Amino acid sequence: MEEGGTRQQILVHAARLFGRHGYHGTTTREIADAVGIRQPSLFYHFSAKHVILSELVDADLAQTFGRLEEARALDASWAERFHYFLTISSHDYLTLPYDARGYYSDAIFTEPEFESQRQEITRFHEEVRALVASGIRAGEFMDVDAEFVQRAITGLQFEGMRERETNASAPVAHRPLQVSDFILRAVLVDPFRLDDVRTATQSRLDGAVSFSL
Repeated sequence: MEEGGTRQQILVHAARLFGRHGYHGTTTREIADAVGIRQPSLFYHFSAKHVILSELVDADLAQTFGRLEEARALDASWAERFHYFLTISSHDYLTLPYDARGYYSDAIFTEPEFESQRQEITRFHEEVRALVASGIRAGEFMDVDAEFVQRAITGLQFEGMRERETNASAPVAHRPLQVSDFILRAVLVDPFRLDDVRTATQSRLDGAVSFSL
């Protein structure tokens, strides 16, 4: 998300505040103050705080679903598709100019105005589990609990974001590949395939995104 324009500034600063203080701990006045505008100007762009969070989550999910489709469309093994998806989606989260963990507070899962976001999050988790299940059926992945793998992915990506926010010297450039290597190694029937899979991911990303090992 680029930081140009008042509307984008509102989204970026709101995301940063949600990351630091949570959705309920952030007021529209604080968001307006961070942007350097008055509250009426904020409400000109967004009618309420929940509309800001909804747009942030929708944009996040749209990008992540796009990454999943990219991975599934590859002419590659399930291991390569899965590793590619994990690497590129982790890179997306770790290069945001704010802590995206703030999106996924309890508000998303309890308040009625976020029903569509809840449904899309559920659908995304189901599709990640389906990707893991495809690898299991193909004999590439062990017969693991796909839901547990999906939760492990979320946990590792969130830990990367937390690390970046709390330690300015953290080597986050290394994290996308480390996340994908860690998860894939845990599910591969033949873990010795990992080096070749990693090489394939780096080749696909060469020139598009820079990664360090």
